[in-house]
Amino acid sequence: MENIFIKEAPTTPEVRFDFEEAYLEIKGVSIPEDTEEFYNPLIEAIEEYIKTEFPKEITLSFKLIYVNTSTSAVLGKMIKILEPIEGEDRVVNVNWYYEVEDEDMKDLGEDFNSFSKLNFDLIPCDEIN
Repeated sequence: MENIFIKEAPTTPEVRFDFEEAYLEIKGVSIPEDTEEFYNPLIEAIEEYIKTEFPKEITLSFKLIYVNTSTSAVLGKMIKILEPIEGEDRVVNVNWYYEVEDEDMKDLGEDFNSFSKLNFDLIPCDEIN
């Protein structure tokens, strides 16, 4: 499967899906005008990847500074898509990075963790970069 790289823009995050390494990362600000237009191809790529490649371990890293409500819903959908494969001889790790003083992003990560059965790590950092 071909890797995906989308450069960060003022309203959309950087996306790096390295399918060979089974590492998916979304980083930056996510307030796209049309959330579905931006994220649907990424969701489709994840769905295709887990059907065709059968990776033993996948890491999904969120390094977000700010998200709008519609992005939050899409991120939850990504997590839910990966949840059913956990335990089929596969492991899904979710890394949720948040800046130490950003209680909102920490809380959002805790919310996702509370409804997910995946290996979920909340990782404080001084600055998302």
